[in-house]
Amino acid sequence: MGKMEALSVQDLSFSGGLKLVVYLFALRCALVYTYRWFFSPLSRFSGPFLAKFSDWPLAYHSVRGNLHLRALETHERYGPVVRVGPNKVSFSTETALHTIFTSKSVQKHKGYQAFVTIPGVYSSFTVIDKDVHRFKRKIINQGLSEQRMRDAEPAMNKLINRFINIIAKACKTDQWSPNFNMTDSCKYLGVDVMAQFGFGQSFNLQESEENRFFPEAAKLMNLIVGVYYNFTDLAKAKLHVIFAKRALALRDKIRPLMQKIVSERIAVGKNAYQDLFNFVLEAKDPETGKGFALPELWMEAQLLLIAGSDTSATTMAALLFYLSRYPDCHRKLADEIRGAFEDVDDIHSGKAMSECIYLRACIDEALRMSGPAAGIGWREVSPGTGGIIIDGHHIPEGFEVGLSSYVIHHNESFFPEPFTFKPERWIVSPENPKEQVERSRRAFAPFSLGPRGCAGRAMAYMEISNVIAKTVWCFDFEPSKGEVGKIGEGKPNGERGRRRPKEFQTYEHLTSSHDGPYLRFRLRHGFSGNLST
Repeated sequence: MGKMEALSVQDLSFSGGLKLVVYLFALRCALVYTYRWFFSPLSRFSGPFLAKFSDWPLAYHSVRGNLHLRALETHERYGPVVRVGPNKVSFSTETALHTIFTSKSVQKHKGYQAFVTIPGVYSSFTVIDKDVHRFKRKIINQGLSEQRMRDAEPAMNKLINRFINIIAKACKTDQWSPNFNMTDSCKYLGVDVMAQFGFGQSFNLQESEENRFFPEAAKLMNLIVGVYYNFTDLAKAKLHVIFAKRALALRDKIRPLMQKIVSERIAVGKNAYQDLFNFVLEAKDPETGKGFALPELWMEAQLLLIAGSDTSATTMAALLFYLSRYPDCHRKLADEIRGAFEDVDDIHSGKAMSECIYLRACIDEALRMSGPAAGIGWREVSPGTGGIIIDGHHIPEGFEVGLSSYVIHHNESFFPEPFTFKPERWIVSPENPKEQVERSRRAFAPFSLGPRGCAGRAMAYMEISNVIAKTVWCFDFEPSKGEVGKIGEGKPNGERGRRRPKEFQTYEHLTSSHDGPYLRFRLRHGFSGNLST
């Protein structure tokens, strides 16, 4: 009986302790949620009910790739200022765009820590410290100068010619080619170009399957990071260890690949290639004398390949989708390109390319409609600033402010008929006065703005321009026949925000993932189908 009584006392003690823990946890939740609902400085802003209490809705929509769609939906319902998290406010105006991303009163928020795969090692994208970022970015900018772009273009065009030749090889005279998934084709090209530009060597994804795991690995890694970026505290639970084993396996293949290409690049010496790493390898901070440590080089390499290739690949796939759905735009662009360049080998940056204003308008319109980074870019109001004023609203320090490029790019105030592919909106004409074009330009930020804006913007435009111009010059193309030709479209019976057949469907995971369009090609009369590589 004595043992039974002792066990009973222990059970009661454990039960009582458990009840106390549950009670204290419930009390804490009640206090926290009451504060967030009624007393938080953000309680004055309207927004979805659950957003007052937790970032879980952001994480959920990020997993599904629909955060940009839900952001647009909430702004359409609640207006230009919306509370989308306990400590987060989203804006949708041109003035907010410029304030948030150019103000000295904000810094990158702690969600960027989710990108850090080696503790304490930061790339120019993930680093929060402004002084460290300034040094890293200065070096990267040297490697992306106008002169450097001109030096790199011949090697880039050889890879683009390979892209053209692969399609041409599948074409028979006066016949349509088999189907091409342009997401795959553009991603392989994008990675090859960035590897060549960054390290002086191509991965040869276009012709070899050896490293084709890379785009899928990047996609899955971005999915995980996107969730933690929007719900930072969730990263502590490390749920990806349980739910994303394939992503981790592919990540473990990327890391040695990054280490290998960086080590090989170091081994051949600084001046072996006029690539980006030529500027990075021996760069020193003038104040500290420190350069890039080896792990930092790995991180910069990973950033260059993933972010650089995704931006161009998404834009190229999107533009090919829209041209195949808007035949008048396709015809107008083909007339411009074929009239500007007598021979396909003449297509490169320069005076003739700069005069192709409809090409640039088409690229900008694809970036607007289906940009590569459609989600909400978050910034934290920096400590010691006393807060920031955005569109007349005071946001205290420590809270987060953001804006989705998809939301502002589909704001009818800046872009009439926002879901129509209309390159003419970027060109001044009697029907489209200069004031309207300038208004649209001020609200256009596919590469973000300010000191943290995309460093590779000029290179992306050069690559996309050359690829699209050569493709349009060499081929006629149209959607594939049958159901496969509809891949990439919205579905009339699809989920909210995905019901427009003429909108290229992207899934937002920091960068955009997508499938299609599936196209078939036919050689243009007079094109032999074999370019120099």
